[in-house]
Amino acid sequence: MAVRRAKMREHREHSADLFLDEWGLDTRIRIGSLLVSMLLESARIPERRDGEAEHMVPAFHHKLEFLNGRRHGLVYPSSTLRELFKSDSSSHAVTARHLPMLVPPRPWMTYNSGGYLTRDEPCMRINDGSEQLRLLKHASNEDRLSTVLAGLDALGMTRWAINRPVFEAIRKVWNAGREIAEIPASTYNEPEPVKPADYDENPKARIKHHLETREWMNGRANQHSQRCDCNYKIEIAQAFMNHPMYFPHNMDFRGRAYPIPPHFNHLGNDMCRGLLT
Repeated sequence: MAVRRAKMREHREHSADLFLDEWGLDTRIRIGSLLVSMLLESARIPERRDGEAEHMVPAFHHKLEFLNGRRHGLVYPSSTLRELFKSDSSSHAVTARHLPMLVPPRPWMTYNSGGYLTRDEPCMRINDGSEQLRLLKHASNEDRLSTVLAGLDALGMTRWAINRPVFEAIRKVWNAGREIAEIPASTYNEPEPVKPADYDENPKARIKHHLETREWMNGRANQHSQRCDCNYKIEIAQAFMNHPMYFPHNMDFRGRAYPIPPHFNHLGNDMCRGLLT
């Protein structure tokens, strides 16, 4: 613990990042160009044209355009991808910011330095704004968080992997569109309420029909939301197949530790827990 406190003091005294080497502009441009090239090459989405079988097409395309007299390379989504985003009401709510890590998390040195390699976040989830953050920072500067941060490091160093047999079983059920356990069906099977014959003449029948229709629409929307959430978890599991996984942790104001990745972790629903080993 004394060594840890010494490292924490060293971290506070130096503004530069002690965990990652600084990349120069040339290095960042080269790596960014490589990642964009890999995205353009690998990103494919299904497309079906009139009278043709479904086939995979590029999701993005690259164009050279002149702006203000200078040539710029721009990346555009394909028309098929744009239509897909327009038709999916949940796409705006999905963020890939907080995913599991392929390498062990950065050790917590101070109240806001730890977990993800390139993103600083506080070790405690802040609810009340500046007052909680001020007290947390004061405790960190007084070296009163050493034991707690060491516990978060121990949780983050736990190595996880995807259970392939469980994943194959879940993917089989998903592709079949059946509802089993917490995997929702691909379609909403509840019949839509039928408009009564005396709808125009009977106010009570009209009100009842409106309530039943609203309940049916809410049920259909909830089923679609659950389907999207389940699909996102399966996609994360597939992306991390055959790779180690680490979950950086932080805590709430009571000291209870939680994984930072919210959508897929070992404290999630039964499907998430079954997929992890």
